[in-house]
Amino acid sequence: MAILSSLRSFDRELQKEYAIPIVIMDNGTPPLTGTSTLTVVIGDINDNQMQPGTKDIIIYKWPESTYTTDTEIGRVYVHDLDDWDLPDKKFYWDGSEPPFFYLNENTGMLTMRSITPKGKYYLRFKVYDSKHTQIGIEANVSVLVQEVTREALDNSATIRITGLSDEDFIRVWDYRSQNIVKSKLEMFKEKIAELLSSHKDKVEIFSVQLKQINPPITDVRFAIKEQTYYKPVRLHGMILMNRNEIERYVGINISMAGINECLYEEEFCKGSCTNVVEERRTLYMVNANRTALVGPHIETYADCSCGARNFSKLENCFTRPCMNNGVDSRTGPICTCPEGYTGPRCQQTTVSFNGYGWAWYPAFDTCRDTHISLEFITNTTDGLILYNGPIVSPKPNEKVLSDFLSLEIEGGYPRCLIDFGSGTLELLIRTKRPVNDGEWHRIDLFWDTENVRMVVDFCKTANVTESLDGTVFELDDSTCQARGSIPPYNQYLNVNSPLQIGGIYREEYDSQIFQWRYIPTNQGFTGCIRNVRINSFLYDMSSAGLSRNIEKGCPQTERFCTHYTNLKGCSGHGVCSSSYNKAKCICDPGWTGSTCKQATIPTTFLEQSYVKYALSFEPDLFTTDIQLRFRTREGSGELFRISDQHSREYGVLEIREARLRFRSATVTHRSKRRSLAYGEGESIWIHDHADDGGGEGRRYNESFVLEGHQWLTIDKQEGVYAGGKAEYTGVATYDVYGDYRRSCLDDIREWK
Repeated sequence: MAILSSLRSFDRELQKEYAIPIVIMDNGTPPLTGTSTLTVVIGDINDNQMQPGTKDIIIYKWPESTYTTDTEIGRVYVHDLDDWDLPDKKFYWDGSEPPFFYLNENTGMLTMRSITPKGKYYLRFKVYDSKHTQIGIEANVSVLVQEVTREALDNSATIRITGLSDEDFIRVWDYRSQNIVKSKLEMFKEKIAELLSSHKDKVEIFSVQLKQINPPITDVRFAIKEQTYYKPVRLHGMILMNRNEIERYVGINISMAGINECLYEEEFCKGSCTNVVEERRTLYMVNANRTALVGPHIETYADCSCGARNFSKLENCFTRPCMNNGVDSRTGPICTCPEGYTGPRCQQTTVSFNGYGWAWYPAFDTCRDTHISLEFITNTTDGLILYNGPIVSPKPNEKVLSDFLSLEIEGGYPRCLIDFGSGTLELLIRTKRPVNDGEWHRIDLFWDTENVRMVVDFCKTANVTESLDGTVFELDDSTCQARGSIPPYNQYLNVNSPLQIGGIYREEYDSQIFQWRYIPTNQGFTGCIRNVRINSFLYDMSSAGLSRNIEKGCPQTERFCTHYTNLKGCSGHGVCSSSYNKAKCICDPGWTGSTCKQATIPTTFLEQSYVKYALSFEPDLFTTDIQLRFRTREGSGELFRISDQHSREYGVLEIREARLRFRSATVTHRSKRRSLAYGEGESIWIHDHADDGGGEGRRYNESFVLEGHQWLTIDKQEGVYAGGKAEYTGVATYDVYGDYRRSCLDDIREWK
């Protein structure tokens, strides 16, 4: 046992505590040592008289209807070198009590009533000290109440500071020099404003919370508004790239820019992990003598699920699902979008790059199974499509996170580099033709904790050999699919930096720091990228947090629509879909014709009614696309069916239990029927790989496996039905299986 003794007396007014490092050694061979820090707190006696004091309290609160309880906002302050003398003091109002605040006379704690409106309040008090028989010492408190908007929270950025308490971050009084100083909060606002060429008054720090007491860790949340709010991804990236400068000026240690509790693998979760921001219905107070900050109580925690696939929360107009001034419909969140915003939630789906540009978007959640898909068009041989990884080198003694993902074109062929922190995997596909051919191409990336798969254009160019009965099967997918295994032992992509599309913007650093086997290209992408979808969610290309040399839409292909084909408008009922080589109109649901001028005619299905089609073309054995519109109040019914001659293999789009479902069966996969494309929309688009192309999130589901028997030989005379399938029960009688009754169908399309 070791005993520590003092050699002299201490004065708390000179120093409140001492941190004493103690080296401990055992008697092993060789001996092991460790260092422990002993914190000695100096006690206080009431040996100083108090003097008049002033205090500034800033309060940020949600709209008034949010709160049902009153909130403590800080203690009345008088200047006194002693800080353990509260039992000797009494606090009273100087005059009558105001309507929105009340006072604890024993502690001096001020409480704000829940109904307090925003505004500025000036409060006056008298303080008494029984030890020194001081009577009526004046204390003035200024209270500024402001409201925090939902928009400010949605666009807020966060930093995590280590080695500093929340009180020390807002403190304006230096007890050693006994002088008022500029708080670290103010210095942080100044530096952020300087880096953004803004004014510090535009920087709103509305939440400061202590995450851990010892050693202290403090979380800070802020937003910046000029005409509009800065995107969080821009603020986090800016802080990362200027972290050393910010730390030197403010005197803090930033351990995280963009608080992410899922960043370090298996720290909180053994599988999928989603960083959740939860708003409490209370306020959080930081009280630091001459100043106090009260803001929304916001907790950040790790939820061990894949947030992109968690649809437990109801969707309504309050959650504002529609982007870019989209308008919710009267029946719920179905978005009516302005021109140029064609995503299901009014996202802008397409962006163009000139080879010297890039765009920053939010990174994605950590999911055990991840799927990324996108489309691109280019006529250049090299370029970066997508990158998510380090943008700065780590600080000395900081844990190195080397995880990254890079999707690029190399020599005209798709290339993927992925590293979970334990080694870099390269996937390269030698497609039959280079993909820089001026046509649109799609890439799908799939990965789990062990394996990665990259697919080009749904693998339509695969060499498939089958007998018609499915007993003989050969699939050569080397020209459209590549697979690989993640080097052990890390299992997840852990990144806390912007998702970059079209190029990379980062500081210059030595990539050897990260020990990558393959290095991502620095060559920017030339061409257009569209429909970037990660775990079913479609990115809004117009909401880049930071970008350079990009253009909305795809002017390269739009020019073809305008100058060469005169199809740009498509009669106002469709969009012109073009490559660098050709163009055509894709008509909106309910319209048809080469320029979408002709309205389709809906058909009403009565009980026991159906339509059987006789196809005049030869259906593709490998790929089928189906689109239709429907309207019903029935909870079940079959919309559309394709099948082989004996109905042993089929694809069926139907309504079951008021949900939309697509199921298919082949000889070798009969037990693997798929319930897909959940949603309640009126229009549906189904690929044979089964995804609801008209939605995202909870309205998007898919199955994408290129294994085993692939062909579906559709019977041209007896294999295509709408509204149900007729089963003959007698010579002239029949029953409609899956009867789609008292409902409508319209604009059924089937094409390769």
